[in-house]
Amino acid sequence: MAKKNKLNRGGPPALNQVIGGQGHNGQRAAGGRAQGSPLLNNLYESAKIPQDSKEPKEAQAILIEAAESLLPAQLDESDADRRQLEAFAVTLRDQQKQLENERRTCDAKSAELQARDTALTAKEAEFGRREMQQAERQESLSAKDATLTQRERDIELRELDARRGFTQQNQQALRDLKADIAQLETRRGGIAVEIEQRLIQSQEQFAKESDATRSRLAERAERLATQEAVLAALEDELAARRLQMDSQKRTREEMESMLRKRLESEFEAERAERDRAIDKLRQKNETLSRELEGARNELDGYADLVDMLGSRAPSDLLRDMEDLKHANSTLKRKVSELETHATLDEIGTVRDERDRALEELDRLRIEVEGYRQRAHIVKMAALERERAADELHVMQRKNQAMKLHLDELETRIGKLTDSRQSATAFPELARMDAEPEFQTERPVDKVRDLKAFTDELRIRLACVQPDNPLFFRTQDLQLFVGGLAMSQLHVFQGISGTGKTSLAKAFAKVVRGECQDIAVQAGWRDRSDLLGHYNTFERRFAEKECLQALYRASTPSARDRVNIVLLDEMNLSRPEQYFADFLSALEKEGDDRLIRLVETSPPNAPRELRGGREIALPENLWFIGTANQDETTNELADKTHDRAFVLELPRHEDRFELTQPLHPKTISFASLDKAFKTAQASARGEIDERLGIISKSRLTKVLADLFDIGWGNRFERQARKFLPVVEAAGGSVAQGLDHLLSTRIFRSGKVIGRYGMNAETLEVVQHALIDMFGAVTDGALPERCLMAIERDFKRLERERGA
Repeated sequence: MAKKNKLNRGGPPALNQVIGGQGHNGQRAAGGRAQGSPLLNNLYESAKIPQDSKEPKEAQAILIEAAESLLPAQLDESDADRRQLEAFAVTLRDQQKQLENERRTCDAKSAELQARDTALTAKEAEFGRREMQQAERQESLSAKDATLTQRERDIELRELDARRGFTQQNQQALRDLKADIAQLETRRGGIAVEIEQRLIQSQEQFAKESDATRSRLAERAERLATQEAVLAALEDELAARRLQMDSQKRTREEMESMLRKRLESEFEAERAERDRAIDKLRQKNETLSRELEGARNELDGYADLVDMLGSRAPSDLLRDMEDLKHANSTLKRKVSELETHATLDEIGTVRDERDRALEELDRLRIEVEGYRQRAHIVKMAALERERAADELHVMQRKNQAMKLHLDELETRIGKLTDSRQSATAFPELARMDAEPEFQTERPVDKVRDLKAFTDELRIRLACVQPDNPLFFRTQDLQLFVGGLAMSQLHVFQGISGTGKTSLAKAFAKVVRGECQDIAVQAGWRDRSDLLGHYNTFERRFAEKECLQALYRASTPSARDRVNIVLLDEMNLSRPEQYFADFLSALEKEGDDRLIRLVETSPPNAPRELRGGREIALPENLWFIGTANQDETTNELADKTHDRAFVLELPRHEDRFELTQPLHPKTISFASLDKAFKTAQASARGEIDERLGIISKSRLTKVLADLFDIGWGNRFERQARKFLPVVEAAGGSVAQGLDHLLSTRIFRSGKVIGRYGMNAETLEVVQHALIDMFGAVTDGALPERCLMAIERDFKRLERERGA
């Protein structure tokens, strides 16, 4: 800490005024010491204290003692001065005691700081050791976490193998049982034929042979009766084996259920144990972080104290104190020697200076009073001028406001006049009719094979953003291409970060189509929020972005290209309200897909509007909406779910190496639609056969009896469009049917997730689903549907546990 001499600037004021004296004008000399005070000058010269001394407090103590030694020589001059000097001496002694206390406090703090320094060093070493232990524990936890994850995967694989394995074993046992029954039936028929033949032979011989022969025949008849008894025993054995096979089947099912429950309980226990271990480690980590923060704070305090003391050690401070004490005793001796030479001239000088100062003060008071009167007059004049300036400023602001208001009125009148004189009520749509950019057809590339198109689409999606490549799974893109053929309304669901919005925008880029991004607002209620409205006063339609995208899709420039309207977070409001006209139009065919914009046709209507007041829903335009599930959104109603293609994008890292990047191509909508229809026509008979199996299956009866759910014409129509295109894109009918069932039937609120559902009913649905799906797809399993059912089983178990 830097120190400066404060004898005259920061010392006791009383000592500076009385002992130091005043100048002729009541001010101190610029040199820092009092001028015109021989006594104080003698004190400074005797003490020999330099003005740049680094120990001002010790220098003050020396001056105090010197002043006390001079006080007895002044007692006879004036009682008032004596009392004043005694008071100053007492004040100075108190300050000296305070300095002594500060020195002792400084010594104690120095010792305490040394002890704290030692403790902090120990704590720092201990913290380093704990930090190393924490790092080792973290590595151990990571290894354990990896082991648990691998065990979880192994358990899931074992459970899936167990399910499939028991099914295969049951099927093999049934086939063996049928073979045994066939053998026994064959054997039974042979024995019956043999008995009949022998009876006929015995009757023929009975008439010819003698009594001995008859006795032999009787014996043979007894043997035949014995054989019949053996046959009956064999039949009883066959019935017992049938019962045994049924019992073994039930036992296998019970074992499968027990194994699944045991594996699930073991997995839940291991996961709970891992979570508890993670929580303990987190708590320990937080405790160590708090201890580290406290240690750092203590180190910062210690560093501040070290900065305050500088580089001087406590021993140096003690040595300086001893030197100052020695200097103090020396000054005392010198002051006692100067007592005999002191004079009384200083007191008279001070009195003369005081009288002159009083006279000067009276004169200055008179001058100040005159200045105050003149200042009052000037102030009143200034207030008048300020008041006039304020009034002028207010008038100017009013004038500017009136001018702005007049300009605004003129602008509005001009706009109203222009709008009334406008040639069309749809200026943006009319601009598309007039500009060559929208009226010129663009060259396009044809789609010849849906599988090649899907495979290339996956690579092009990864190449469209080189800095942030988008990787999607092949099976998701196969379903997406099938969805393009099934419905013009898509709904992408999934947690944040799975690429819902990115897939729609990137697809439009790679096929060089048009994509209009629309942010849905929470307050939307009808189609005017999406399309705009007609202002009867201005005779003009407020064309919103969605309306412009619809009209642009019908222009020659975009007529043979893919057009997308992206409804971002479409369930912030209810699509059944603001999208109702579109849901109705999507169900219609051909020229009936119209949405009315105005009731009467305005003059000079755009040429693509039907009758000047209706817009057609183009076949080359898809609505793609993203839907999040949180407290700010709404659940999609069945009306929207049943009409849309719903795709839930999972979080995945299905990356691949881009060996040959592909650039975007302008895809022809006509060729893409032709490829869809070709695949649908070629597989029509096969799909109808599979739909017939579904309609006659036990699952259809179970859904109708337990949930009052049927397939309906819409489901069959969508299946005929969706399943062939998924297969042509490289997927399978089983994959497409599984997706269609999971989004139409086995979704929350439809079959699963229902209030009042029990495990027995859900198990009946599961068995019926497996039987139907295996019959339709030659033994495949509906994995998406089974996963949804399994989640509902767990939900029911949690509800029973609660």
